Amino acid sequence: MLIWVFFVLICFACFACGFNPADKYYINCGSNANVTIGSQVYLADNLASKYLSSPDNILETTTSNSIPETDENGLYRNARIFKKTSKYTFSIRQKGRVWIRLYFSPFVFNSYNPTTASFSVSIPNHVLLNDFKSGSVAKKEFLVNVSSDSLVITLSPSENSFAFLNALEVVSAPDFLFTDDAQNVNPPVKFEGLLTQALQNVVRVNMGGPTVTAKNDTLGRTWEPDTKYLLDVNLAGNVSKINSVNYPPGGATDDIAPKTVYGTATKMRSEDDPNSNFNVTWDFPVDPGFQYLVRFHFCDVVSDSPNDLYFNVFLGPSNVLPDFDLTTINQNLLATAVYRDFVTSTISSSKLRVSIGPSSVKNVYPDAILNGLEIMKLNNSFGSLGGSETAPSSSGSGSKSNVGVIAGVIVGIAIILLIVGIFFYIRRKRRLERLHHSKTWVPLSVNASYTMGSKFSNGTVTSAGSDFGYRCPFVAVQEATNNFDESWVIETAEKCLADFGVDRPSMGDVLWNLEYALQLQEAVLHNDPEENSTNIIRELSPQLNNFSNDDSTTSAGQHVMSVVDDDLSGVSMSRVFSQLVKSEGR
Repeated sequence: MLIWVFFVLICFACFACGFNPADKYYINCGSNANVTIGSQVYLADNLASKYLSSPDNILETTTSNSIPETDENGLYRNARIFKKTSKYTFSIRQKGRVWIRLYFSPFVFNSYNPTTASFSVSIPNHVLLNDFKSGSVAKKEFLVNVSSDSLVITLSPSENSFAFLNALEVVSAPDFLFTDDAQNVNPPVKFEGLLTQALQNVVRVNMGGPTVTAKNDTLGRTWEPDTKYLLDVNLAGNVSKINSVNYPPGGATDDIAPKTVYGTATKMRSEDDPNSNFNVTWDFPVDPGFQYLVRFHFCDVVSDSPNDLYFNVFLGPSNVLPDFDLTTINQNLLATAVYRDFVTSTISSSKLRVSIGPSSVKNVYPDAILNGLEIMKLNNSFGSLGGSETAPSSSGSGSKSNVGVIAGVIVGIAIILLIVGIFFYIRRKRRLERLHHSKTWVPLSVNASYTMGSKFSNGTVTSAGSDFGYRCPFVAVQEATNNFDESWVIETAEKCLADFGVDRPSMGDVLWNLEYALQLQEAVLHNDPEENSTNIIRELSPQLNNFSNDDSTTSAGQHVMSVVDDDLSGVSMSRVFSQLVKSEGR
């Protein structure tokens, strides 16, 4: 029991002390002196040079009175100009959620007019700002998850432009600030994966109260009044009971939102009409094409007793909290801080509407309240918060270096393909030369010792009853017969396959046909290839015309020897044998 009490006391002591960030960097860019804002000291630019990697060293200062008079105006009088891609690198001791706050004030300095500047800001895997242009003083706040030992922030000027930055913050955030899940609006199911999302603050509003500056917020946040977002200010009333706010154990804390937020509220102006039936509505500007995390802050500082207040809360057209009863949630306690998180579907318009209105519960006075509101943009499927369709690589390198790498890869591939193409061309040329050589019909001695075939084909020896024969490369036969197509079989070939020897032609007949085809082919090659072969027969050698099918195989063989001395290396064997397919060839 004592141990449990001691543990509870320690927890309350931790909550009382507030969150102490493990990592915190504050830089006053472009300044030659430190500047103090609240309790934070922003380092002079030269003292923070170890965090910066940039080819430029352009610092600017203004004495103009156009800078808004705020607690942070000391950060807007100096700036650093970046003409080329530059990076800030920070060591991270505590992995997890980290605030990134960027300050911009586009005052003119010499030849640089920041109102015309266009640039992007990114971290590994996320684009924070894409083609950003600042026409007035602006503060951009992001909440990102860092899982490595360092955080690299890259500023990349657009083409023919430059980037600028007035001040920079990188500060650890408590992991309990936003959990991994929330309630999805449509469909109404649990949304998971918030811890891996990059978030950008769109608005942070103190309903019914004044501005809450960073020095009055434990996490350095600024809360603005809601008046300018109200659709009809005449329907809204205000209430303030800051000192009555309570934080429940295990629930909202001062780090979730300060008492100055929970202690004020905007409510229905329904005191004079118990039949009031209207909504108090706010419209907030958003970028279409993104989902948004919306956090509602509630604290019943209007009721005199429990269970007097029931109301509806709308996000867009959806009633996300129907008949909402704060005292039941808080175990019948009044003035107790509560918050609820919702994730919208992808927004298609440039405005996000939030409304509160009376419940349909009977015998309850019509009223509704809202104490605070936060809207944060979620990165799109490309990891971007700036609308781009690509996210930077995990190395955080700039776009120009990426272009160089891509160009190098393309050139390298082209060179490899060229080398491969040359290699195959040479290889094919050599193969054709060898194949061309193997197609030549060469007279050989049958009785001689020789090696049949070659690297590309096997040879066959045909005897003519003499001392001479022919080596017919297999590839030549295969080509001449169209890969042994049966439709190409000539009359002579059919007879060679006869069952009885008496029906088979003599070798002289075979050689005569081959010789005839060869002479016919040579005649065709010297005339019009389309000319009918029968018209050429009469022009053949008389030696061939006097040849008879009844000649002996020996004489045929000797005659073949006399006519095959010519080089047939340029003749296609398929054209030779094709002449014998026609009846005219016989």
